[in-house]
Order: sequence, then structure tokens, then C-alpha cells
Amino acid sequence: MHSSRSLLALLLLPLLLLAATTGLAGALSDDEKRVMVELHNLYRAQVSPPAANMLQMRWDEELAAFAKAYAQECVWGHNKERGRRGENLFAITDEGMDVPLAVEEWYLEREHYNLSTATCDPGQMCGHYTQVVWAKTERIGCGAHFCEKLQGVEETNIHLLVCNYEPPGNVKGQKPYQEGHPCSQCPSGYRCENSVCEPIRGPEESQDLPYLVTEAPSSSVTEASDSRKASAEAPKMSSGPNSAPGYIWGPFLGLLLLLPLVLAAVF
Repeated sequence: MHSSRSLLALLLLPLLLLAATTGLAGALSDDEKRVMVELHNLYRAQVSPPAANMLQMRWDEELAAFAKAYAQECVWGHNKERGRRGENLFAITDEGMDVPLAVEEWYLEREHYNLSTATCDPGQMCGHYTQVVWAKTERIGCGAHFCEKLQGVEETNIHLLVCNYEPPGNVKGQKPYQEGHPCSQCPSGYRCENSVCEPIRGPEESQDLPYLVTEAPSSSVTEASDSRKASAEAPKMSSGPNSAPGYIWGPFLGLLLLLPLVLAAVF
């Protein structure tokens, strides 16, 4: 027992030191970026029913810079100037950003989504889930920022996370992916890797592409998230209008999650 706790402490120490050195600006560390992509690819590989055409997702620094710039504006609401980019939002009033919790909360919306009819349960939100598992989305970039005041929210001292996606998901009238045997409908130039379609690249090109992974994220990060989530007992509350029953507003759908106070909003 003590040895396992000591090992966990050693695993968490680098992340704690990194958090202390980055301060309140809330910039994502390289480990957090990697975990963000790992979790997206892991969840994409595990969709049920399985996906025949799920593309592997990779980190995009241009998208990350775009997301970071918007996060620094400290506004609760989607970026109206994001163009053809998908977007997911997450915010937390805890000690700092929790990447595994953010992606998990987005993915848990699957409980309210019906793939066969491409609809969301009335009064629920599904747009974050469908963006996470949108088969044709290949690139993600996220930025985080600590906001002493987040415009549109009464609570103070909030860590805001913005993730942008290309190509964007949540196209009205379309399903996020095509059901079928994993990788059975990968596009030309792709191969199957851990139940997702991975682009075929040369050795030199592969070295320049960060975070091309589908394995489970490192235990040091996910266990830290589990510990923090277990201590949160406050109920969720909604803020703002819900989307129309069964209708996903694509890039105009957003979620704000606050711990210990959790808020949800749709734009």
C-alpha cells in the first residue's frame, strides 16, 4: 500500500512541479497536450457501435495558438470568429486545469445520443461528444488560461479550456461516424492502427508529427483526475437555454463545467 502510494507520488511530482512553474497563466504542458490527444483517440477507438471510418487525431499547433488566443479573452461563449473550426469548451474553479476530466465529461454525453437516428435526448447536450468522435476530424489544438473573471459567469478565478478542431464536426443531418467493423472503410492512404485509420507516412514525416498515439493515457495524469473528481460532490446546474430536443447545433454548442459549482450552457 505504502509503496504504491510512494510510486504514485513520484509519478505526480513532475506534473506538480510543472504546475508550480507555469503559474496562474494556465498554459497546457506537453504532457497535457499528449493526454488530450491520447484520450480523444482512445475514445474514438472505443465508440459503440464501432466505427468503420474513424480517423486518427493529431495535435495541431496552429489550432492550439488560435484556441489559446481566444481563451485569453476570458469570455464564456463560443468564438464567433472561429470560421470553419469546431470548438469545445470547459472551465473549472478547482486548483487547476484537469484535461482528463474535460475530455471525459465531453465523452459522457454519449449516454444521451442515438447514433441510428442522429439525435440527442430532449433537454440534453450531445455536441461535445459528437465532436470528440466525429470521424472526419483529424486535428485538434487546445489552449488554456486562468481568468480572474470570466465574462458571462459570476464565479471568479476560473481555468478556461478551449479546444478547436479541423475539419469541424457536428454537421446538421450527418452522423458523427459510419457504423461498421473498425477500419473497414478507411480512406485511401490510411492504414488501421488500434481501431482507427492512421495516415500512411514516411519515417521522416512521422518524426515531425507530435502526439500520434492511441494508447491509454499515463496513469499519473488519469489517477490525479480521478482523485479530484471523487472529491467533487456539488450538483450540476444549467445556465442559458438548452438546444432544441434532438437537434445538435454543431459548432454553436458549448459546455461550461465548474467544480465544485458546475454550469452548462448552449450557444
